[in-house]
Amino acid sequence: MKTKSLYIIISSILVCGLLAWIEHGIQINYVIKTGAKIGLFFTVIAIYMKQFNDFRWGDVLRMNQASSNWKRLLLLGIASATVILIAYMSLEPFIDTAMIKTDLTDRLGITPIGFIFVGLYITFGNSLLEEYFFRGFIFFNLPRNIAYVFSPILFAAYHIPMIVLWFEAYQVALCFFGLWLIGVIFHKVNEQQETIWSSWIIHICADVMIIIIGLTLFY
Repeated sequence: MKTKSLYIIISSILVCGLLAWIEHGIQINYVIKTGAKIGLFFTVIAIYMKQFNDFRWGDVLRMNQASSNWKRLLLLGIASATVILIAYMSLEPFIDTAMIKTDLTDRLGITPIGFIFVGLYITFGNSLLEEYFFRGFIFFNLPRNIAYVFSPILFAAYHIPMIVLWFEAYQVALCFFGLWLIGVIFHKVNEQQETIWSSWIIHICADVMIIIIGLTLFY
């Protein structure tokens, strides 16, 4: 395996592991955790750029290569949001929503008003950050046979520490599978144009539904 592939795999695993530790090992609020994530993601990318010189910040953001089939992407986004809603409605009787609300307010310091702003950031900012790191950086810089295995698994694993306190073990396993499948789909829609705009559109739609569900916890 080439040195750059090893760097991507090892550094991204270390970063996600460190973020998991920050999530539960340090008593800091959501804003500070978000700042740490942004800093770690872009530090990994900056070191890669300095060492290998085959990736530029704007490579995966070129609009002239973005997919023109917006209708198909929106339909995929609506479909993903619908799946999330159906899954939530099916599992709601088995979910302790009061505990989730308590975790958001006590551990992460998110107030009902603050959740609105956090929701906007998650929908448009965090989704773009994740697409850039997991798809734009990791996926496009690894050999495809490795990328299709590694990146979706890491994407799913990266999310688990954020939700592990909210669900039973079998529900966490279902979430992991769903996130892995979403990761594979995101790679597929991005691959031809080699930009992240296609998956970002779908990601936004999915996050909109998640935030709407989250709002029902507070209001």
